[in-house]
Amino acid sequence: MKNKINLFKSSKNRNKEIDNINNIATKDEELLRTYNEEDLDEENISELETSADEIIDLDEENENKLYYNREKNPQKYKSRLLKKQKTTRENIIVEDNLQDSNINSDKNIEEKTDTDYENDDYDEDNRKKRKKNPVKILNIMFIMISIIIVMIGVDYICVENYNKGPFFAIPIHTYKDGGSKEYIGLGYKVIKYNQIQGRKDKIIGTWALKYNTTPLTIEDLDLSIEFNKNKTKTYNKYNKKFLRIISTLENIDTDNNLITIGYVDEGNKYSLDIVCQMANKDSNISNLKVNSKITVIGTVSGYDYKTKNTVATLYLSNCFAEQ
Repeated sequence: MKNKINLFKSSKNRNKEIDNINNIATKDEELLRTYNEEDLDEENISELETSADEIIDLDEENENKLYYNREKNPQKYKSRLLKKQKTTRENIIVEDNLQDSNINSDKNIEEKTDTDYENDDYDEDNRKKRKKNPVKILNIMFIMISIIIVMIGVDYICVENYNKGPFFAIPIHTYKDGGSKEYIGLGYKVIKYNQIQGRKDKIIGTWALKYNTTPLTIEDLDLSIEFNKNKTKTYNKYNKKFLRIISTLENIDTDNNLITIGYVDEGNKYSLDIVCQMANKDSNISNLKVNSKITVIGTVSGYDYKTKNTVATLYLSNCFAEQ
């Protein structure tokens, strides 16, 4: 009988504990609603109610633990519930923001105007132009270098081979020797000699080329010996050089305004004829005496090698003669 009474009392006490838990949960629910009434929307409130229902449906062990936490430390229990609701609310806000951002991005894509597409095309064109610019610069540089090379080549050939020009050089100085001039071009210099009685040729070289009207003096025998030793090397040495040659007058050609001087030996081993084209038509070469010593100044312009029937011949241009 006593056991039945005790069992009844324990079940009655347990019912009271469950009622107390329900009351506390109800009070906490009301408190949370009041606390977040202004901030929570209907969706969050329903979630809070669901959480309260889940708490009430805990098993006996969890109910005792919940009761213990509520009775012993109600503030901690309340903060735990608030933290859970806050986390739930933050998750909802993040999801809403993500949805809004996706909607806005879709709207931005949909609202992209024709002007935007034109700007994209413009940017693409600019990128292509930037890629092409280095190629254009290289092409321009190549064309400019080619033009410079052609200009230098034309002036060099005309001055060196035909005594013409220069065509692409600028005159920078005139000498008081009869009108000699210096010309400067892109990397080269030309000197056009025009002495009253002296040098009248043209030479081309680098910017370091110097004005020089002093002829190299040499006798005909020395020239003959040098040409006999090495014809090609000797000609390259004296080609375009301004010489004063001491020799003997061999022949006069008044029709062509030429005189011939040179050295002649018996076996013609060292014989050398030097043909001089006079600088002036009125040089009065007819007054000169054949087989007499003569001094001629002029510029070396050519050379003919020795053959079986002829001796070697050296040619001078723009010559002046004195006896």
